[in-house]
Amino acid sequence: MSNILEIKDVISIIIKKRQEPESILMLKRGLKRISKQRRDMELELRNIKQGYHAECELDFYLERIGINSNDVIVLQDLRLPAADRHSFFQMDNLLLTSYFAVNIDVKSQPGKFTFQNNARNFQYYLHGKKYGMTHPISQVDEQRDQLRFWLGAGWENYPIVNLVALADPNAEIATDSSSDWVYECVMPFALLKDSFKRATKQYTQSFFQLSELTRIGYQLAQAHCKPELHYWKRFGIELGDVESGVLCPFCGKLAMDRLRVIWDCPHCGGRDRRAHVMSIFDHFVFVKPTMTNQECREFLHVEKEHTARALMTNAGILDWNGSNRGRVYVLKK
Repeated sequence: MSNILEIKDVISIIIKKRQEPESILMLKRGLKRISKQRRDMELELRNIKQGYHAECELDFYLERIGINSNDVIVLQDLRLPAADRHSFFQMDNLLLTSYFAVNIDVKSQPGKFTFQNNARNFQYYLHGKKYGMTHPISQVDEQRDQLRFWLGAGWENYPIVNLVALADPNAEIATDSSSDWVYECVMPFALLKDSFKRATKQYTQSFFQLSELTRIGYQLAQAHCKPELHYWKRFGIELGDVESGVLCPFCGKLAMDRLRVIWDCPHCGGRDRRAHVMSIFDHFVFVKPTMTNQECREFLHVEKEHTARALMTNAGILDWNGSNRGRVYVLKK
């Protein structure tokens, strides 16, 4: 599929398109290995799925937005190093035009979003009960500030429009009189097009040519950092909580048997040469951030050292430190 999408007069160059989060796959795999933390893992999986489906629904509305004949550079699910060099900031949707940029953060939650005291006070309610949530406007403001720092000199005056898009059409926005301006930046998907039209009328000075926007778009995409899935840490998982063995890619059951150069499933009869690769990854996600030869043998249920060494070396996802029996394996960055 081409990454060039023509929308009426608009030519959108999708440099980075959203994909299903890797965390969905890994949590599904984790639920087949772990029983103690199931409730927390199932909630995490449900929330991630809900957010991803909401972002996919947004694409329907983005395809119907017209910005005159401006060319648009699109980047989705962008995670970049923050100014402190220790943390990261994430942008759901970043659209770059010659005149302005648009940062759209998606909220998939239903319920009531309440802003008071010039929007300095924010509360989120669901079924009448108050829940904690990061201030959505402060969140997109921080994303904008971090992006400006990342872009550096020459981009200080480039307008960046922040929008918070509510996926649930029944989500409610409530404000006091001092916070009515919130409706211009927090809205349901259906009103995003009006916001683009307002921005087009407001920002008429051209800052960059398409070639410069494309260049910076590819730089942003190249700087994207995949999130580290350290679920062993997040859920407090201990080694004894994780059922070992190679997970069958066909029936999803444990544990496959090693037959010389291939894995064989005793449940469905499925065979696969590289079924161990994802199971090795499972170890780093759910057990610990390192793996030794002995740990590999125990987790994959193989007997010989040279077999485990060959499986880890040829997996294509690991780096290692040390040599011989002192070698320790880690995931590639």
